[in-house]
Amino acid sequence: MGEACICAVCQNATGNVVGNLFGKILSRISDPITLVLKCNNNVDNLKQRAVELKLKKGTADDYVDVVHRRGEEIGQELKTWLTSANNLTEAADKLAAAEENAKKKCFFGLCLNPISRYQLSNKAKENSEAIVDLVGKACGFDLPLCHIPAPPKEVAATVKGFKDFYSRKDVLERIMEALQSQSSSIIGVHGMPGMGKTMLAKEIKRKAEQDKLFDVVVWALVTRNADSKKIQVEIARGLGLDQLPNGITTQDAAERIKERLKKMKKVLIILDDIWRPGIGLEELGIPLRNEPKTIEGSLSREEYAECIEESSSREEYAECIEGSSSREDYAECIEGSSSREEYAECKILLTSRDSNVLSDLMGSQQNFPLHQLEDEEAWELLKRIVGDRAESGDIHSAAIEIVRECGGLPLAITTMAKALKNKEPYEWMDAVRILKRPSSENFDGISANVYSAIEVSYSHLESKKLKKTFLLCCLMGHGVLIQDLLAYGVGLGLLANTIEEAGNEVLTLISKLRASSLLIDDHDNNYFDMHELIRDVAVSLASRDRHGLLLTGDHVPKEWSDMEAMEDFKWLILQNANINELPDELESPQLTIFRLENDHHSLKIPADFFRGMQRLKVLDLAEMHFTSLPSSICLLKGLHTLCFYSCLLGDISIIGKLKNLVILIIASSDIKELPREISELTLLKLLDLSDCSELKIIPPHVLASMSRLEELNLGNSFDGWAVEENENPRNASISELKHLKKLTDLVVCIPDIRMIPKNLFFENLKKFKIFIGCKWEYQHSFFGSSRILMLQLNASISFNYLVKMLLKMTEQLHLRRLAGVKNVVDELNTEGFPDLKYLNVDNAPEVQHIIKSVEGVPFDAFPSLEELILQNLINLEKIFQGRFRDTAFNNLRTITIECCDKVKNLFSSSIARQLLHLQEISVIRCSNMEEIVDDEEQGSRNDIVEATEPKFGDVLRSLRLQDLPELSSLNKSCKHMPLFNEQVFQ
Repeated sequence: MGEACICAVCQNATGNVVGNLFGKILSRISDPITLVLKCNNNVDNLKQRAVELKLKKGTADDYVDVVHRRGEEIGQELKTWLTSANNLTEAADKLAAAEENAKKKCFFGLCLNPISRYQLSNKAKENSEAIVDLVGKACGFDLPLCHIPAPPKEVAATVKGFKDFYSRKDVLERIMEALQSQSSSIIGVHGMPGMGKTMLAKEIKRKAEQDKLFDVVVWALVTRNADSKKIQVEIARGLGLDQLPNGITTQDAAERIKERLKKMKKVLIILDDIWRPGIGLEELGIPLRNEPKTIEGSLSREEYAECIEESSSREEYAECIEGSSSREDYAECIEGSSSREEYAECKILLTSRDSNVLSDLMGSQQNFPLHQLEDEEAWELLKRIVGDRAESGDIHSAAIEIVRECGGLPLAITTMAKALKNKEPYEWMDAVRILKRPSSENFDGISANVYSAIEVSYSHLESKKLKKTFLLCCLMGHGVLIQDLLAYGVGLGLLANTIEEAGNEVLTLISKLRASSLLIDDHDNNYFDMHELIRDVAVSLASRDRHGLLLTGDHVPKEWSDMEAMEDFKWLILQNANINELPDELESPQLTIFRLENDHHSLKIPADFFRGMQRLKVLDLAEMHFTSLPSSICLLKGLHTLCFYSCLLGDISIIGKLKNLVILIIASSDIKELPREISELTLLKLLDLSDCSELKIIPPHVLASMSRLEELNLGNSFDGWAVEENENPRNASISELKHLKKLTDLVVCIPDIRMIPKNLFFENLKKFKIFIGCKWEYQHSFFGSSRILMLQLNASISFNYLVKMLLKMTEQLHLRRLAGVKNVVDELNTEGFPDLKYLNVDNAPEVQHIIKSVEGVPFDAFPSLEELILQNLINLEKIFQGRFRDTAFNNLRTITIECCDKVKNLFSSSIARQLLHLQEISVIRCSNMEEIVDDEEQGSRNDIVEATEPKFGDVLRSLRLQDLPELSSLNKSCKHMPLFNEQVFQ
């Protein structure tokens, strides 16, 4: 019995072994056969998985870019993930390209090559599995922010205000040569105030950008009362860093700037108007000399030096560094470096009134003086402004005297000429009399004649309102937001009644002051600025006429004993105030504007400080810390404008007692909750809560109560909108905005399009920046557009009325994901986006066409479009398809297409004939792009309604073609295309 059992067990065991062995043999035979048979399925599956990976990678790349713009670094885990994603994406593309080879037949054409198909199928299956695993890991990353690529800036032909006289052109050319030389890294320009140093520096910036001498050109204004933090903000913005966090120290900001500079190859930093004692470059984050930067994976300094020392030839040197980094990277890094170390090339251009400041304090290695205009140049400048009338008998002698008295200073001549251009002869003679009368004012570096010239320009301003605006501008400082001038003007009752009308009026006033050369353009259209010389004179005039008093830095009275003298002043500005305490009460019964910008966050405002300012209309507080606001603030019954900038705010509920408040600005501040008492401000017309990233609570019904609100700005701020179905919501819902019937300007972020009620409608909305679908990266200027929509669709839904209205009105449109959308124009706006100037479509896998017209029907689309950017549209087949009217795409200047693998050409020859203004074309990483222009119409020109003669390429100035493996020509039927103004491109 026992033997039988043993025998049965042995037989069973033997059977299992044989069965397992047979199964393995069968598997060894069947698996390769299965892979061969399923080759097409495996390759198709790989392509689909690669699409998913590219979408995830696109989101990750955007996030990385945003992190780098903040001056931060991503974690090692995400770095590793991106490296794997790049490798797998590249491998998938190669396998997809190898599919054709696997279709080749063998055995005299009787069957497909099984070996090639087996290898392809096996690799496709392995890569698919690896991609699935990698995409799964991506779900563990928190990538909430969507980055918007900035359109390239238009470079002007010349800087407005720069005069191309010989004496200026000569200095300009020599400075441009110095910037391209390796001998100097810090270059200075010096000269008397009003000589044109700033205009020269701006022209250098323009030429450097136009000629692409540097990757980035940064501009920052320093001025007499240098504020390191403000300068760092300008530098950070110029370097592409996000706004520096509130409360960041100067040292931490310097480190961020320094790290950013190390990541860049060639940078020019221009610091304009440096004064004694100067400001330290290292304090700002700018190295005094070119410091070494590291290329990832490169040799250490010691290894590199040893390699150079042992290499007897360039070939040995190249072999030594091969594999550690590209030869090009090393060549670019060490070019011109005597120490043969890797350096980040950072050039610095400084302007100052004093050459000693440049050489002794700032360490400039090469200085260029800017002298007065020659007599002929000075006369020519006046004639350019006044015209031929300058030669006429009635004013000719007076004009000559004015040029002589202005002493060859371009600023003095310009302001005088513009002030007197259309004046009577007796006014010219009176101006000569004033210029010849010495001014009693005494300024360091400013002659009496120059002071008088600016005073004449001021006195000839056309109205009291314009004069008051000019004095207000000078007291507000440098690089001032136009919105701040509007807030002050509305608060004083100086401007029109509605915010929209006031905005138009303030722009008109600024335009007139710029035309008089009393204001100058800023780098951003949202700001204005004033020449330091003109500001000095204007501040003196404001003080002389008892309009306003500006106290800065250490000039603010520490004991406040001599403040009795300012009781008659209407405006008091304490800028960068270096004070530790304030008086218990400031008795200033005439005061209508009080602004305190403090350098010491520990400064406390006493409870009764505002008791003696009961006529106050504008209160502006910056860089202050409040656990609660001073109790005397509630006594300011006539206050119309209240501003908090970069403040740390606790309990501000007392604001609810300021019933006459018209403008409330709480910007770039640390505030967590908007108090319910704000709902009592029923006269409020403008509420700005921008850049308050910690604002998490806006109680229900607060916004709805502000029925007179015309402008609401929640940019980079509150987005925690309540869902309407909630019975006891903690926050306001989007539906509250429907009560704001007078709203004309709205900036808001809505995380989900489904939060927007179907009946939401803004009858008077004219300007907007609306972000829908995710936490878009908020930018203040947004390239000058006033109507911007950013839309991400994560699910296919039908649009409500508001979104349709916004799509029709928008000037700048960013689209992402677009679930369920195949044809952008047909499904989003059938009218063809009549007002759209800028379109960016990104990471939308279902989109097949940007526009596809109905067969046989000419369509008018994008008549105003200037720039088109398409990125990561993996199923895009054609950008434009069909017949279009001759007004379609008529204004298109720039087109960029990147990672759109199914697109074979940019446009047809008929479309190309309509692109008369196209200046820039960029096609990058489009694996199936065969040609730029396609002759699908076979030469017929009747497809275009009222078609014009072909002029495509006449004004083209930039053509970038990168990583296009299938590109064979620009146009297959034309070997030579006349581009770049009839220059041949082969």
